[in-house]
Amino acid sequence: MFAKLAFRNVRRQIRSYLIYFITVALSIALMFSVNNLSYSDRIQGLAEISSDVSTMFTMVTVLCCLVTALVLSYATGFMLKLRKKEFGMYLTLGMTRQNIRTLFVFETGLLSGLALLVGMGVGLVIFQLLSALFASIMEFSFTLSAYSVQGILLTLAVSIGLFLLSSLASLRYLKKATVSELLKEEAAEQTQRYPVFWCMISAVLLAGFIGCLAVTYRNLMAAFDGENGVELFLWLVIDLVMVFLVHFSFSRTLAGMLLRNKKLKNNSTNTVVLRSLSGKITVNALLIGALATLLVFAVCMSNLALSEKIYSENVVSKDCPYDVMAMSDQPETFETHMDAGKEIVERFSPITDELDYRLYSTEETTLSRHIAGFEKMEWTDKYMSLTQFNGLLIDCGYEPIQLENQYLMCTNIMEISNANFSDVTVTLNGITCTWAGNSTVYPEFTQTWFYFIVPDETLEKMPVSDICTAYTLENSRIDAVALVDALDSFCEAENGLDYRVREYYRLYQYTTAGTLMIGTLYVATVFVCMALAILSVKTLSTLDEERRRFAVLYRLGVDVKMQKATLRRQIGVFFAMPFVLPMLMTIPVGLIFGEVYEVWGFAGLGGQRAMETAVWIAFTVAGIYALYFVITYRIACSHVICYDSGNREILS
Repeated sequence: MFAKLAFRNVRRQIRSYLIYFITVALSIALMFSVNNLSYSDRIQGLAEISSDVSTMFTMVTVLCCLVTALVLSYATGFMLKLRKKEFGMYLTLGMTRQNIRTLFVFETGLLSGLALLVGMGVGLVIFQLLSALFASIMEFSFTLSAYSVQGILLTLAVSIGLFLLSSLASLRYLKKATVSELLKEEAAEQTQRYPVFWCMISAVLLAGFIGCLAVTYRNLMAAFDGENGVELFLWLVIDLVMVFLVHFSFSRTLAGMLLRNKKLKNNSTNTVVLRSLSGKITVNALLIGALATLLVFAVCMSNLALSEKIYSENVVSKDCPYDVMAMSDQPETFETHMDAGKEIVERFSPITDELDYRLYSTEETTLSRHIAGFEKMEWTDKYMSLTQFNGLLIDCGYEPIQLENQYLMCTNIMEISNANFSDVTVTLNGITCTWAGNSTVYPEFTQTWFYFIVPDETLEKMPVSDICTAYTLENSRIDAVALVDALDSFCEAENGLDYRVREYYRLYQYTTAGTLMIGTLYVATVFVCMALAILSVKTLSTLDEERRRFAVLYRLGVDVKMQKATLRRQIGVFFAMPFVLPMLMTIPVGLIFGEVYEVWGFAGLGGQRAMETAVWIAFTVAGIYALYFVITYRIACSHVICYDSGNREILS
């Protein structure tokens, strides 16, 4: 009997349940696709290179499950609120509390089960799209991926757990609620007070927020110069708090200030819209502030995800500019060892080009001892000739440099790049050289922390300290894991020899980038959808009040067309308040990412590219926003709009 009644109720109120259904189905679809991707053969194979892959997928899944559980609990509570008068009538007619709880479980279970089926069906498609995205990031050829039994079972288990968790609070309420509590009307709305005061607070908070962003940017640049990053993290937290406070105060200000504008208030049905927005303003302001914070976080995560691939491409090009690089600090045995290592490399691919270059040292510390904070490392000064360095630069597509009795320090360690040698000169082969600066923009041609570029004539009689060889392979896409294992085994028996394989480095960086990119996009999408689900549910939770308000408008002669226009404005303004600032922030956040990578010497994210990323994110979020707005508006129309008797108009 309960199953039949539950099925009838769900079918009768499907429009009211549509937001809940879409939110559950979309959450399950995303979860299904990510779980299957994390258990796919390709990801499991790459886990040998980057052990953080599985951990990262697990972390984002747990985070999204927690957020989803909270939102679904809120949505389930909305469904209960929408039906509580009906449940109160059931109690009045003789049904027991256990009967009502069983009916509610049947209804939500039926809806969640249907959402599970739809979500997993949509997830089948999203999984293939994610697999194609990951293959594109890794620069693999795409083939349809097989679905994972572990991924399917994990999705089922988590979905059932989320359903039970989201229903728990509602079931506890139904167990204790009295008939009078279920049947009583909602508390009357409270009019917004002190709008001028809150307007001043909003202006102060907005100015403070802009100031916080400026300080955060300055700390971000300082962190990349090697300063402590703890302060940066604290300012990022402060920024999120300021986002919440700005939206909280602004939402308390807006309706009250607009109500003071007589011309605007008396135009059409604007008074109804503004009084609706000003009612229960504290609760709405808290909600709007929280949702805006969630959206800003999602925007930042999306920018991070979309910039990560370009970052990884530049990292690989800088950290390993050649297919295979070898370095030995024992020049006397270099040839013997290198021949053996070369044979190992040639088993995997023929070598098309080979380039040797040297580092020189007198074992002195004239320059190294001036690197603050690293005195205990006991580094010695190592030099490379200007001619060799320029040859490497030209080979890698960089412009050659000029030095006139000067030395240039090359390093990719930001803390070391801050070293100041302005008062330090070095005399080599009778030639005194002054400091020409430090550089972090050039590739790592050596596997050392730093070295100095000097004119050729200063190194004529200096002994060789390290010999480097760079190989270019005919086939750069080799079995990198096997080659690295073979070279590691060889180097264990040969002291002072070290290798770096570009393909292995590429797989490591791209695997990390792909995992981070998919994980952050997953988290950002879930956060946006959850925020909009809460916004929709909050809008629809006041349908009874809106129905009475629009009934009054109808009796005053407001036709259906004007009622719909009023409802659109009312819902549109409520949806827009937590939306505008996060969307505007896509531009500065994108530009900040561009500045960050320029500091590291990475091209590709500044200017136009950053704007393209920001626009793509804004359009995507706006599309999801539009979907939830349209669904919310249509549901509200079906419950609120009053029609002429005998001439009921069709919802447009």
